[in-house]
Amino acid sequence: MTEEDCDIVVAWTRGDTTVRWSGAVGEVKKQYELAPEAVVAWRENGETLVLVVEALDGAPFTPSDNAVVHRADGSERFRLNPPRDLVYERHDMHGFHAALLRDGRPLLIMVTRNAGDFQGRIDLETGEIVETGHWR
Repeated sequence: MTEEDCDIVVAWTRGDTTVRWSGAVGEVKKQYELAPEAVVAWRENGETLVLVVEALDGAPFTPSDNAVVHRADGSERFRLNPPRDLVYERHDMHGFHAALLRDGRPLLIMVTRNAGDFQGRIDLETGEIVETGHWR
């Protein structure tokens, strides 16, 4: 499934601080101080979802929960946290950097300060990142 197969239309261009989408439930507008890194929409288990990867905060020891899964109506389903067990030091996990649709579902790219990049998928039941591994 591609983004075009969703029952919503996302209006966002890299560099924009406003993300909009519209569909059967109406129009949604999300405003951010800094431009998001990525926005993808997809359908899974009969539900349309929108993932927004917010801008990374490069300051040391800052939260790395910079990705949010929204329902089609704009309500937050959950905020994602990258798994801490991928790196030796918990504070080395920098956060989410990108998301792309692969096989109809988002593949998230997580960056670290010292251990390289990782990939993973969202478990929609738990909100955890699963199927993790090194990116490339």
